[in-house]
Amino acid sequence: MTQLYAVALNTFKETIRDRVLGVIVIFALLMIVSSLWLGSISLGQEARMMKDFGLLAVSFFGLIVAVFVGASLLHKEVEKRTVFVILSKPVGRAQFIFAKFLGLAVTLACVLAGMGLFLFFADWIVARSPAPLLVAATALIYLQLLVVVAVTMALSTVTSTILASVLGITVFVAGQLSRSALSLTELGQSAVVKGLAWVVYVAIPNLNAVDIKPAVVGEISPDWALVAAWGGYLAAYTVLALVLASWSFSRKEF
Repeated sequence: MTQLYAVALNTFKETIRDRVLGVIVIFALLMIVSSLWLGSISLGQEARMMKDFGLLAVSFFGLIVAVFVGASLLHKEVEKRTVFVILSKPVGRAQFIFAKFLGLAVTLACVLAGMGLFLFFADWIVARSPAPLLVAATALIYLQLLVVVAVTMALSTVTSTILASVLGITVFVAGQLSRSALSLTELGQSAVVKGLAWVVYVAIPNLNAVDIKPAVVGEISPDWALVAAWGGYLAAYTVLALVLASWSFSRKEF
């Protein structure tokens, strides 16, 4: 457990000190601030535009951190040869994978907490009333990104950093459209189309199921029981992706 904590802490320190990470956060905050201008030209919809555009910025820049840092975590350790030093100690390859994931998860939590709180207080100033759903929406975006991190890390064990990053982004986008894939089963009578739609729906994480942006802007009321159920599903998907990453990494020869 001590070794696991040490690897996770070192990963957190390395990623949080990355200057690129700071640039990403600054751009995200600028995007949130720019939503004020968009709100000012939207005929009295300042608060709504800030919430909508702000959450989009949090999601987009969080995704950039998740896929590009997640895809390079393992490759950096191999290239620097530090993985040999770590694995020579009483640290298994599965422990190594989980520790790297935990370190990045903490970094991602800090990044999203900073952006989420900035958006929360900026919206509070504009709308003159707090919007607790913004905090919940940011937390659920974090859950979505943890799934993407786990999947990206699993992909990085079998492919290059760039390809793993691209595939990680693809998984995120497909996860937002997963429910649409299921609707294809209602089109026509083709068993092949229905079968493929179900395969896509099951294989791709349904990230859209925990998206409460419509509730944040006042379009609908969130079904918290359903959100909690899908949240458990995404947590299980994350664990499964990490198990697959561990299995793949354990078979990797350096």
